[in-house]
Amino acid sequence: MKGRVEWIKVSAVVHSTEDREKVGEAIATLFPFEFEIFVSKAKGHYGNPMEFLEVEIKKSGEIRRFWRYFLQQLGDQVKELLETIEDRIDDQNVLHIRIDKQKAYLGEIELSHGGDPIAVKVKLVTFPARRDAIVEFAKEICTTS
Repeated sequence: MKGRVEWIKVSAVVHSTEDREKVGEAIATLFPFEFEIFVSKAKGHYGNPMEFLEVEIKKSGEIRRFWRYFLQQLGDQVKELLETIEDRIDDQNVLHIRIDKQKAYLGEIELSHGGDPIAVKVKLVTFPARRDAIVEFAKEICTTS
């Protein structure tokens, strides 16, 4: 199938009770190469200060390296990812994967089912850009990378 990953964004919120360095280390667990984290300031629902950390991958070689490493680290959890793939793709053809931030800080990559995750967003492009083609492409990249 004709398709490509346009970009991957990895992001996490640093709450006022957390250490930015530690959240950065948690994000680093997902990467097999050097990267740059962009930091932006934000306010929480109750006006509490927080920061938003984001890494954007746009180069095709880095996208491939990241994705291959990410799937290797997920191991058996790729099966769960495949089973829930349709629910993880939004109307803009972005695949959403949530990773447990605390486990990532400890060096483990595990799908998150709770709040406050590391978000991995994967922009998928297919020709034609139909939902069924996007879902098929998403399944393909989760099994062949």
